[in-house]
Formats: sequence, structure tokens, C-alpha cells
Amino acid sequence: MVLPTEKPLSIVFFENLLLTRTEHIFRPMRFSDFFNLGSGLGDTVKIIFFRMLPRGAQIEKVRAEINNGLLKKYGKMTGLKIDKENKTISANLVLKGEAESIQIKLSNYRLVQEGENPVFELGAIEVSREWLDAVLKTLVKKNIIPERMEIKNQLHQVVVKSLL
Repeated sequence: MVLPTEKPLSIVFFENLLLTRTEHIFRPMRFSDFFNLGSGLGDTVKIIFFRMLPRGAQIEKVRAEINNGLLKKYGKMTGLKIDKENKTISANLVLKGEAESIQIKLSNYRLVQEGENPVFELGAIEVSREWLDAVLKTLVKKNIIPERMEIKNQLHQVVVKSLL
């Protein structure tokens, strides 16, 4: 018997769950998530919210996540443009120790469906700093940065298919 002043156990359990477990569902998407293969309720919620955003907000979300993850120690991306029609991605970076911003452009990228998962193909890379352009092209040539990347995580597939 439940007394009028007591909450039912199911409500107490649900309130406790909301207070202690929502960080797993509502944690911001990070660039490092692109390397994790997990998929579950948290990813499903993120997918729903991501799809609800207008394209510009989706691009801004990706830029912010790259800044908070991959670039956190090195500087930040101040601009990100993705042209689906012309298959180009342009990024403007302000890196620590650099007096001027750096522009990176991927052109002729491709997103192809092979088997169950889409595959992202880089295309051509151009960087406004000659030395960095040479380093990146060498890393791709030696397959340290792969020219083709299979996208296995469902959340990442939604992000990439939506933006590219």
C-alpha cells in the first residue's frame, strides 16, 4: 500500500534514473565518437536531435565538436563550409604558434555505399601552408591518414550522409 505522502517506487526509480544517468544520453557528440563503434539509446537520441537541426546548425555542431576534441590542443576551426553539389569541404583554422590562419580544402570527395556501411573517400587535399600541405599528402600517401574510411557507427553515418 502506498501512502498519499510517499511516491510510488517506480516514480522514485525514474527520477533517480533521470538524475544519475542522463549524462550518457545527453552528452554532447565529440569528434572522438567518430572512432567509437558503440550504438545504442544515446546514439538514437543524438540522431533524432541532429536530424532536427537545420543544415547550417548541423555544420556548426560538427565544427564545434572538432574544436572540442581533435583540435583542442592545437587551436580551433573558425570556419567550415561543405558544398554538397561541388563536393568540396573548406575549413579555416587558427592554430597555436601560427601568425595567420590556415585554409584546408578537400575537393572531389566521395561518399559511396559499399556493403552495409558507407565509405568516405578524401579526394584531393590542398593546404595554404606549403609544409603542412606536403605533410598531409605524405601521411595520406603512406596510408597513415587513409584515403578511404568506412563509417561503421550509425550516428556517424547520419552525420556524414546529412552533410555530404
